[in-house]
Amino acid sequence: MKLLNIFKKQKDIEEDSKLLAAITYSIDKEGETFVDLNISSFEEDSLDALGTILAMIATAKCQLVTLEIIKSSFLKEEKQQEYLELINDIANKTESYVKSISKESYKEPYIKPSEML
Repeated sequence: MKLLNIFKKQKDIEEDSKLLAAITYSIDKEGETFVDLNISSFEEDSLDALGTILAMIATAKCQLVTLEIIKSSFLKEEKQQEYLELINDIANKTESYVKSISKESYKEPYIKPSEML
Protein backbone atom coordinates (compact mmCIF):
# COMPACT_ATOMS: atom_id res chain seq x y z
CA MET A 1 0.00 0.00 0.00
CA LYS A 2 1.36 3.39 -0.96
CA LEU A 3 0.56 6.82 0.40
CA LEU A 4 0.34 9.45 -2.32
CA ASN A 5 -0.17 13.19 -2.61
CA ILE A 6 -0.16 14.00 1.08
CA PHE A 7 -0.79 17.67 0.34
CA LYS A 8 -2.79 19.23 -2.42
CA LYS A 9 -1.14 21.95 -4.43
CA GLN A 10 -2.11 25.41 -3.20
CA LYS A 11 -3.96 26.06 -6.49
CA ASP A 12 -6.15 22.97 -5.94
CA ILE A 13 -6.95 24.01 -2.38
CA GLU A 14 -7.99 27.48 -3.49
CA GLU A 15 -10.28 25.98 -6.16
CA ASP A 16 -11.96 23.75 -3.58
CA SER A 17 -11.68 25.88 -0.44
CA LYS A 18 -14.53 24.04 1.31
CA LEU A 19 -12.60 20.75 1.28
CA LEU A 20 -10.89 20.12 4.64
CA ALA A 21 -9.76 16.52 4.16
CA ALA A 22 -10.14 13.63 1.75
CA ILE A 23 -8.93 10.04 1.50
CA THR A 24 -9.09 8.13 -1.78
CA TYR A 25 -8.29 4.43 -2.15
CA SER A 26 -7.26 3.04 -5.55
CA ILE A 27 -5.97 -0.24 -6.96
CA ASP A 28 -4.01 -0.46 -10.20
CA LYS A 29 -3.97 -3.31 -12.74
CA GLU A 30 -1.13 -5.03 -10.90
CA GLY A 31 -3.19 -5.12 -7.70
CA GLU A 32 -1.11 -2.44 -5.95
CA THR A 33 -3.18 -0.43 -3.48
CA PHE A 34 -2.75 3.33 -3.23
CA VAL A 35 -3.99 5.76 -0.62
CA ASP A 36 -4.31 9.39 -1.63
CA LEU A 37 -4.58 11.68 1.39
CA ASN A 38 -5.43 15.36 1.01
CA ILE A 39 -5.71 17.91 3.80
CA SER A 40 -6.13 21.62 3.32
CA SER A 41 -3.82 22.53 6.23
CA PHE A 42 -2.52 21.40 9.60
CA GLU A 43 -5.12 23.56 11.30
CA GLU A 44 -7.40 21.99 13.90
CA ASP A 45 -10.47 21.89 11.63
CA SER A 46 -8.61 20.00 8.87
CA LEU A 47 -7.08 17.52 11.30
CA ASP A 48 -10.47 17.04 12.97
CA ALA A 49 -12.03 16.33 9.56
CA LEU A 50 -9.29 13.82 8.75
CA GLY A 51 -9.82 12.12 12.12
CA THR A 52 -13.56 11.96 11.45
CA ILE A 53 -12.98 10.26 8.10
CA LEU A 54 -10.55 7.75 9.61
CA ALA A 55 -12.93 6.90 12.46
CA MET A 56 -15.91 6.67 10.13
CA ILE A 57 -14.41 4.37 7.49
CA ALA A 58 -13.76 1.71 10.12
CA THR A 59 -17.49 1.29 10.79
CA ALA A 60 -20.04 -1.09 9.31
CA LYS A 61 -22.42 1.84 8.85
CA CYS A 62 -19.98 3.53 6.46
CA GLN A 63 -19.62 0.33 4.47
CA LEU A 64 -23.40 -0.10 4.29
CA VAL A 65 -23.99 3.48 3.15
CA THR A 66 -21.27 3.07 0.52
CA LEU A 67 -22.84 -0.17 -0.69
CA GLU A 68 -26.23 1.54 -0.95
CA ILE A 69 -24.70 4.26 -3.12
CA ILE A 70 -23.01 1.64 -5.29
CA LYS A 71 -26.24 -0.38 -5.54
CA SER A 72 -28.23 2.66 -6.56
CA SER A 73 -25.66 3.59 -9.21
CA PHE A 74 -25.44 0.08 -10.65
CA LEU A 75 -29.22 -0.35 -10.79
CA LYS A 76 -29.65 3.08 -12.38
CA GLU A 77 -27.30 1.91 -15.13
CA GLU A 78 -29.25 -1.41 -15.36
CA LYS A 79 -26.21 -3.37 -14.17
CA GLN A 80 -27.96 -5.69 -11.69
CA GLN A 81 -25.88 -8.75 -12.64
CA GLU A 82 -22.63 -6.82 -12.22
CA TYR A 83 -23.83 -5.56 -8.84
CA LEU A 84 -24.60 -9.12 -7.69
CA GLU A 85 -21.15 -10.23 -8.87
CA LEU A 86 -19.57 -7.38 -6.90
CA ILE A 87 -21.50 -8.32 -3.74
CA ASN A 88 -20.44 -11.95 -4.15
CA ASP A 89 -16.81 -10.86 -4.59
CA ILE A 90 -17.01 -8.65 -1.48
CA ALA A 91 -18.47 -11.54 0.54
CA ASN A 92 -15.71 -13.93 -0.59
CA LYS A 93 -12.93 -11.42 0.11
CA THR A 94 -14.41 -10.56 3.52
CA GLU A 95 -14.62 -14.25 4.42
CA SER A 96 -10.98 -14.79 3.40
CA TYR A 97 -9.88 -11.74 5.35
CA VAL A 98 -11.73 -12.83 8.49
CA LYS A 99 -10.24 -16.32 8.22
CA SER A 100 -6.71 -14.91 7.85
CA ILE A 101 -7.20 -12.69 10.89
CA SER A 102 -8.59 -15.59 12.92
CA LYS A 103 -5.61 -17.82 12.05
CA GLU A 104 -3.13 -15.07 12.98
CA SER A 105 -4.82 -14.32 16.29
CA TYR A 106 -4.46 -17.93 17.48
CA LYS A 107 -0.76 -18.21 16.69
CA GLU A 108 0.31 -16.56 19.93
CA PRO A 109 -1.68 -16.20 23.12
CA TYR A 110 -2.49 -12.66 24.20
CA ILE A 111 -1.11 -13.37 27.66
CA LYS A 112 1.77 -15.80 27.82
CA PRO A 113 1.89 -18.12 30.83
CA SER A 114 5.26 -16.62 31.83
CA GLU A 115 3.61 -13.20 32.06
CA MET A 116 1.07 -14.49 34.58
CA LEU A 117 3.70 -14.78 37.34
